[in-house]
Amino acid sequence: MRFGEEEAHLDLLAVRPKYRRAGVGRRLMEWLEKSAVVAGISVIYLEVRENNKQAQAFYRKLGYCRVTRLPGYYLGRESAISMGRDLWSPALSTAT
Repeated sequence: MRFGEEEAHLDLLAVRPKYRRAGVGRRLMEWLEKSAVVAGISVIYLEVRENNKQAQAFYRKLGYCRVTRLPGYYLGRESAISMGRDLWSPALSTAT
């Protein structure tokens, strides 16, 4: 994840298939989000492949919302969905 002044951008989150659906990804995201809050970051953005509905559902469960569709984002061939989360919004906070 890259940290800016007020926003962070998640470039890549990957969990080996045999460890998926065991809470590893959620715990990694919680750690990244807590780190961002400590650094004064208010929003995290990320992109996910448009056809990766499982990843989109994962991020939605964590409070991320669709921001926009990015045509041809992946090498001009595949579109992405940009998603974001306001870390300072109590209604969306999942960090404990």
